[in-house]
Amino acid sequence: MQILLLEIRKILNWRILLVVAFVNLILYYFLIDFNIKHFPNGRPSLDSYRIGAEMVKNYGPVMDVSEKGDFKKKYEEEVQKADEFIQSYDDFNKVGVQSYEDFVNMDRNNEAQMKLRDKIVFEEEVDLFWELQERERLLEFHQDQEMIIENEINRADSIGQKHLVELKKTGQFDLYPEVSLMNFKDIIMNIAIAVLISVVLVISPIFLSDRTRNIVDLQYTSNIGRSIFKKKLIAGLISTFVVITGLLAIYLCLYSLNNPSIFFEVPVNSFIGGVSWYNLTFFQYIVLSTIAIYVLGSLLTFVSLGVSNLVPSYIALIGIQVPIILALLLFGLKYLLNLIISMWLPIWLVPACYIALNIIVIGSIVFLWKREKKLDIVL
Repeated sequence: MQILLLEIRKILNWRILLVVAFVNLILYYFLIDFNIKHFPNGRPSLDSYRIGAEMVKNYGPVMDVSEKGDFKKKYEEEVQKADEFIQSYDDFNKVGVQSYEDFVNMDRNNEAQMKLRDKIVFEEEVDLFWELQERERLLEFHQDQEMIIENEINRADSIGQKHLVELKKTGQFDLYPEVSLMNFKDIIMNIAIAVLISVVLVISPIFLSDRTRNIVDLQYTSNIGRSIFKKKLIAGLISTFVVITGLLAIYLCLYSLNNPSIFFEVPVNSFIGGVSWYNLTFFQYIVLSTIAIYVLGSLLTFVSLGVSNLVPSYIALIGIQVPIILALLLFGLKYLLNLIISMWLPIWLVPACYIALNIIVIGSIVFLWKREKKLDIVL
């Protein structure tokens, strides 16, 4: 236990923690800050979020036929308010606009009408007209549900068709604005990039630092020398868990500033957009994404430990790890995190990728452990 704690202290030393903090400040500024500081990002995203929150408050995470009718009735009431606004606004009367229908069907070649429209929508940013535009978009999805799901069924394979038919029976798809879900997907991808880079920075020197200081030869002159490798593996995993937990705690606390909690109970399939294999709630999807980052971080830890154990210098360490990290961040994360339950991929693909990666990485570590024991005997 004493050796294990010593190895953890060696890994999580103040110098490397300062480097990790500095790197994360840079990555936060370039990758994450915008999606938090500017959410919802302008209009109609702001109106989409507001209306979605109103829908959850009024109807809950599930909408039945009567609630869809109530939503349409609410839209009609808002149209009446827009009619009253237009009729009370002298400038509209001057350009021949008497109702909201006239407003929507303005002649784009009429300079006076277009100038007034831009003034109301973009300069004065009257909420009523932005919200009506978003309500119309949502109503189109509600009205076109049958056509949308039929198109998805026609494109799917036999397993997907069975799943989509069951989803069609519930009617719980393409109901709620997707702005909050898409915001999370963007943020969690960038959080994963920051976390995984931090893991590599922390773990990579674990074996190489001892070798460059000629400590390895001394370790193998003792009775416990052969167990150092295993203790370093355990220390690396514990350190990875600490780093990932700390960073996720900070980043997810910052993400909470976007107020996603009102959508936590909404099934991911109920958001507008692509359908998923598993009808998780938004909160369950967040938990699943978090678990995926832990798994990927652990796998990357084993990779970094293996490379650190084999390479003779820091230059070689960087040269080998950079392509691996770039491949994971640029290509792997899309499938292993962003599309983890998406029906854009076969249902077996993502689990198979995780299983294959675990077998390859853990198998390589077992090989290195056996190799290390033989080296100890030779020495």
